[in-house]
Amino acid sequence: MYGNAPMDAIRARLERSTRAALKNCQTAPCFGNTLQFTQAEIQTIGNELVRLVVKDSALRACVQQLKADGHYALFTTNDDTAFIRKAWQADARGVNNILRVYVEGYAPLYPKIDSISFQKDSPAFRDSIVARVEKVLDRYGKKMICLDLPVRVALEALQLNGREVAVQYEHDYIGGGNDWPFARSRHTKWDSFPYSMILVPGLGPEQPGVALDPGGARRCDSAAIRYKAKLAPFIVVSGGHVHPNKTPYCEAIEMRRYLMEVHHIPVYDIIIEPYARHTTTNLRNTSRFVFEEKMPADKPILIVSDSAQTNYINGAMKDKVVKELGYTPFSSIKKISATETEYLPAENSRQINSMDPLDP
Repeated sequence: MYGNAPMDAIRARLERSTRAALKNCQTAPCFGNTLQFTQAEIQTIGNELVRLVVKDSALRACVQQLKADGHYALFTTNDDTAFIRKAWQADARGVNNILRVYVEGYAPLYPKIDSISFQKDSPAFRDSIVARVEKVLDRYGKKMICLDLPVRVALEALQLNGREVAVQYEHDYIGGGNDWPFARSRHTKWDSFPYSMILVPGLGPEQPGVALDPGGARRCDSAAIRYKAKLAPFIVVSGGHVHPNKTPYCEAIEMRRYLMEVHHIPVYDIIIEPYARHTTTNLRNTSRFVFEEKMPADKPILIVSDSAQTNYINGAMKDKVVKELGYTPFSSIKKISATETEYLPAENSRQINSMDPLDP
């Protein structure tokens, strides 16, 4: 932000350090460390944002819009200054995390499916990072604000690593394949159903070349029976490109295909959620639909799975979800059979997780 001395100083430090790294760094990880925000810089930018919120009505209006959007749901009860500081700190940690994992090569939370795609010390990877950094400097150099270099290089690193799944299905997720069920949901007679949706969590096959795991198909079979019994007006198929690592198959897409072809369930009654990479986010992302599409939040969602995952959902997952997300995406949850769980969605599910760039 030009004209703001503390932020301009951070921008200058980042640009100076990055140009020095282009001359001196012999490996790609060197760039990741150079481009990260320091804790002091995160504090300084937070201080400036707080100061600007107090004096700038346009920025205050922006904060109000961010609160209304719900993507920082955990912070909305804070006053505007605390809200902007907490939102910035969360996002700065997220940018630093991308640079640590996808440039420096540190292990992510789930290394088996989310790790860097290169040998971190390889000369070819170093050359690719150099090319991406130079691209950012050439394109934005004279117009950069203090956030630009780390953020833009982080995005370049995700692209370089083939880790763009967080936006891969925007057409289907927001529109396209979900247009029909979302439109129908606005006219659904919810009182006719005990559940708002039947959630089918994906099960990724470990074998390359397999589109749909047989266990995932069985979960779909169970969901189809309950859908035809009119337990809910919609089925949600949830799961992204997960197992094996970098699989070309999306669990949600393949489960939707199976439900349509085998059980003849109409496309307008199937909601796809093609991003979740873990059981915790199967629940979280489905809960988000409730609030984004104004479905009844006081009507439970039915999860249909196998006995092993059902036990996990009602056992170890309850602690894991808090550790990974910082909250629980449900206000209540209850096992109702060996393969069924019902839960009430919680609005804090709308909180983005900046530490998981593949499914924030």
